[in-house]
Amino acid sequence: MLYIWLMKKILLAVFLSIKIVAFAQNDAVFRLDSLPNAQEYTVNDPGLIVLTSWKYHKGDDIRWADPNFEDQSWIFVAPELNFDSMPKNTFENIAWFRLHIAVDTSFVDKTLALLITHSGASEIYLDGKLIHSFGKIDTKNSANEERYDPQEVPVDIRFEKTRSHVLAIRYANSTAMSDYKNRNVTLGGFNLKFAQIREAIVYKYVNSNIITAIFIFYFTFFIALSFLHFTFFLFYRTNKSNLYYSIFAGAFGTYFLSLVISKNFMFPDFVTSINQIANTFSDFYMPALLAMLYSIFYKKMPKIFWLWIILFGIDLLLAIFYKEVKQLGYLLSLIFIIESLRIIIASIYKKQEGSWILGSGIITTVGFFALFFILSISGVRVNFNSQGGWSGLFFGLLVIYVTLSIPLSMTIYLARDFSKTSKNLEKKLIEVESLSAKSMEQEKEKQKILEAQKEMLEVQVKERTTEIVEQKKVIEEKNKDITDSINYAKRIQEAILPDQKLLPQIFSNAAILFKPKDIVSGDFYWFGEKDGKKIIIAADCTGHGVPGSLMSMIGSNILSHLIVEKAITKPNEILNNLHKEIRIALKQNDEKTETRDGMDIAIVSIENNILQYAGAQRPLWIIKNNKLEEIKANKFSIGGIQHEEERVFTNHTFNLEKDDCIYIFSDGYADQFGGETGKKFMTKNFKQLLVNINEKNILEQKEIVNKTIKNWKSATEQVDDILVIGIKI
Repeated sequence: MLYIWLMKKILLAVFLSIKIVAFAQNDAVFRLDSLPNAQEYTVNDPGLIVLTSWKYHKGDDIRWADPNFEDQSWIFVAPELNFDSMPKNTFENIAWFRLHIAVDTSFVDKTLALLITHSGASEIYLDGKLIHSFGKIDTKNSANEERYDPQEVPVDIRFEKTRSHVLAIRYANSTAMSDYKNRNVTLGGFNLKFAQIREAIVYKYVNSNIITAIFIFYFTFFIALSFLHFTFFLFYRTNKSNLYYSIFAGAFGTYFLSLVISKNFMFPDFVTSINQIANTFSDFYMPALLAMLYSIFYKKMPKIFWLWIILFGIDLLLAIFYKEVKQLGYLLSLIFIIESLRIIIASIYKKQEGSWILGSGIITTVGFFALFFILSISGVRVNFNSQGGWSGLFFGLLVIYVTLSIPLSMTIYLARDFSKTSKNLEKKLIEVESLSAKSMEQEKEKQKILEAQKEMLEVQVKERTTEIVEQKKVIEEKNKDITDSINYAKRIQEAILPDQKLLPQIFSNAAILFKPKDIVSGDFYWFGEKDGKKIIIAADCTGHGVPGSLMSMIGSNILSHLIVEKAITKPNEILNNLHKEIRIALKQNDEKTETRDGMDIAIVSIENNILQYAGAQRPLWIIKNNKLEEIKANKFSIGGIQHEEERVFTNHTFNLEKDDCIYIFSDGYADQFGGETGKKFMTKNFKQLLVNINEKNILEQKEIVNKTIKNWKSATEQVDDILVIGIKI
């Protein structure tokens, strides 16, 4: 509904413009007296007269309103006060303008209209009488000046006689020069027109209300396009041309917003500030258009585009901080225009998809603005309203076409692209349906083959299952035999090893933690008493399971033979003889033998609180007063391929005191994997654990050591046999 209303207003504006252009009076309405440099003013186009040459004097004197004041020495100026073309210091905050007018008899005592627009404050005098004022002039304090833009609202004026009249305007604009320097506002004066009241009202209606409606239409149209294409980009970010087109349309729409503000707000400071912001946004128009063309016709952004962006950024910063700089902006606009034309012409030449569609709109728009740009810098003024006559009407209609040509061509391009995509999808859908039908046929064939294979497989599975069941029975029987054999070996090993129930008879405060990895163990312990000496041994044989258990039984038997039968009780001598016996038992003296089996062992002998220790690879730990001392073992094992001259076992002797704790052990405890990270328990942690619990009795210590390794291991498999022997004095 809004767009229908706006289109009606546009058509009415066109109709009224045609009517005004057709209206022409042949009678002279106003003319200047015969003064130097004076010119005749006649109604020659739409019934409007623009008064472009006034007598001028800077400063302020109320006598200058007197029609009889002698102003022959005053200079002639254009009332717009274009600071770019005027000498410096021509205008300083306040000045007077005078115009001598002769009135034709046909317009005496008739209501005419005065249309004025400016960015300062003014008082209008006719024949020395104040007839109207706009804003407030304060010569004592410029801060109290109230600037106001009448926006060409018609002001009634009547000439009562045909004699010469003097129209004097007192004009003040205290911010004109600062605006010129800081905001690049080149016009600091006013524009004044005369007309018959009918033409003035129509002129104001066309040039304000209707044109405002047109600008609002353009603003909403382009902002809607911007929002629509930005939404397209959000849902399909691969196609970045939608994003660039969104910026392009938004920037263009913002320009029309600035025109709406300029046409409808009568406070120049506010209008200038808002227009500065709007113009900054509108500067993105050409870069966005260029980016859109690159994204459509190039696979990726060319490097030169980033040069344009850098130059655009520099121009934008200069426009913000150095308002006087214009040349770079003009040059950059020209570069953007030329590059846009080059891209579209090259794309048309290469016959790229959609290039003619976009080219028709872009070449039209760029060509028009290039022409307008050339006319502007050449100083040619083009009127797009009724004041420009038939040419103004033509240019106005041309602007409407040009400003809509890119959106229309883009819409046609997108519609064509959408149609092409839809056709491709429809074609793909047909292909998918065809492939789906073929797949269904193939699936049916496959199903038949699978059903036949399934029947064959079922027969084969039944036959194979029968074989597996039979094999499973055989394996289970063999496994049961093996397990029974191992369990029997365990009973034999347990029978050979000393009974732990007898340990308190020899050591009143001792404990043994014995945890085989498998059913039988490669670790073994031995304890006993001979000639008043209490002996206890912790041994770790090569391997674990059945091989290790065989070695442990050999070692245990040899130790019993050496200690009990031969009465060898000194730890290092026990080790020396054990080494010889093991080598003989395993035939390791034969150079051809390949067996390297042996054991690591720690032997402790205690008599009257005198401790003797010797070790083959296994140390002794003694904790006194919460401090752990480690007695290192010799760095060679029992058995294996060492030569006799390489092996000498050392005997260590210590005095024991009450509450001292001694520990001998295999390496299984410290090497067990577990914990949160699946790492080894480590010797350091084992030491700290024993130090922390050494004040407890030995059975409590055993329980804590056992629980700790169990929690550490958790669901992890036990990696080796575990043997820990502790004695508290």
